[in-house]
Amino acid sequence: MKYVKNIIVCFLLFSCSNLGEKKNKIELYSNNYISSKSKNNIGVINLDTVENFSELSKAMGKLSCDKRISGLRFELNDSIYNLIGYSDCPNHGEIGCFFTPNILKIRNDSLILGYGKEKSSKPISYLKQELNNIIDNPNNYQVNKNKLKPAVIYLYVDDKYPISTTKEVLKEITKEFLFINNSKHSEYFKYTVLFTGYDITKIPPPPLPPSANE
Repeated sequence: MKYVKNIIVCFLLFSCSNLGEKKNKIELYSNNYISSKSKNNIGVINLDTVENFSELSKAMGKLSCDKRISGLRFELNDSIYNLIGYSDCPNHGEIGCFFTPNILKIRNDSLILGYGKEKSSKPISYLKQELNNIIDNPNNYQVNKNKLKPAVIYLYVDDKYPISTTKEVLKEITKEFLFINNSKHSEYFKYTVLFTGYDITKIPPPPLPPSANE
């Protein structure tokens, strides 16, 4: 009987010690995070300290006004994510222009594809398939180079969604691009995540060029 009691006590002590142990989280970095941080012009924002997308965008805009890059850091599940984001300085009244065929639009937790009648919405988990579609198109590559033209990701999240929605979207972006670049090389598919204060998916596409008969 005493032997059984000793076994029970040992089991309880072992269980309690395991409860006190914390599993080490995996640190993940976007391909441009470390290079940007080494330039000492990066300001790190912890997403776990902000309430919503607007608050985050304002903090990023302030860094842009100071000519600093926004480093974004957050915890999700068993990982810590570190990536770079961009937001225009509100004081300058300028909008950044990007010329690339590889444009992705994300609204809330959905990937928005196409324009007008062709516009459709996909869950953010579809990002992997869409990136593969871009990779499969030879027109999306830089001329005579084994790398794609950089992608621009327009991101807007309505404030009715908690910051956890933004974190989930950024997790998918970081994870999928890391997988692609790690399987090729770090310069293979560069990307920029542009945080916007408006829903770009509601802006109509540019008009078609006039036909030759007009």
